[in-house]
Amino acid sequence: MPHADPALVAWLDAAQTAPEPMAEILESHPEMTAGDAYRLQLAVMAARVARGDRIVGYKAALTSKAMQEETGIPEPMLGTLLASRVFAEDRPVSMAAAGLMRCSLEPEICVLLKDRLAGPGLTALDILPAIAGYLPALEIGDYRLSEGVGSLQSSVCCNTFNGGIVVGTRLTAPTGIDLRLEGMSMRLNDAPAGSGTGVEVLGDPLNSVAFMANKLAEYGRALEPGMLLMTGSITGSIPLVPGDRVDVAFTRLGSVSLRFED
Repeated sequence: MPHADPALVAWLDAAQTAPEPMAEILESHPEMTAGDAYRLQLAVMAARVARGDRIVGYKAALTSKAMQEETGIPEPMLGTLLASRVFAEDRPVSMAAAGLMRCSLEPEICVLLKDRLAGPGLTALDILPAIAGYLPALEIGDYRLSEGVGSLQSSVCCNTFNGGIVVGTRLTAPTGIDLRLEGMSMRLNDAPAGSGTGVEVLGDPLNSVAFMANKLAEYGRALEPGMLLMTGSITGSIPLVPGDRVDVAFTRLGSVSLRFED
């Protein structure tokens, strides 16, 4: 599958917003490789942009051991962030209005880029000069497969289950901050729900940004100025149901909250 098949792209595009769960994609396309899946994901995102949406950045998934163990997929993955899936912190996120199916919540460090980054071969040392600042953030996972997470190919095709993101408004300059040491605590409905530090994210969240740039280079793309880059969950995900409120506080990056409703 050197190029994404248009019929498969149209089917996948529709399936990701349908009210019923998707089947594991390897059941119908057992020959699909990870590269095929990424080409499909990018083609679906291009179709949505053609209909008026906009790519605002990218996300890395499964960047912590906790998330890899939770899903059974032992490597990070790349997903695409669309403007239509960026939710404001000061408004509740409606599960029905957003078309979400089975949700989870992940606390993350978001990087705002000021310079272009093009792989391959980038490392954390290449990333730091290109950063405008850091933001506290939450990702809403939307698991649409009929049985769990499924294969790497299904996860990539489903845009690594991105249901949306909420990004805090406080931008922290990168000078003098070692993200490996940045602490985070999370509360669900006022009860402790997890904590950790940035080192859980591929050893350094900047490694996550390098991963995104290098993976995009395989498909002739780059990270562009102004993009939001979600570096991956610091902890395992927590289930999210209507009525929940999540509050996340970082050591120096500030805080971010989410209210979730029907």
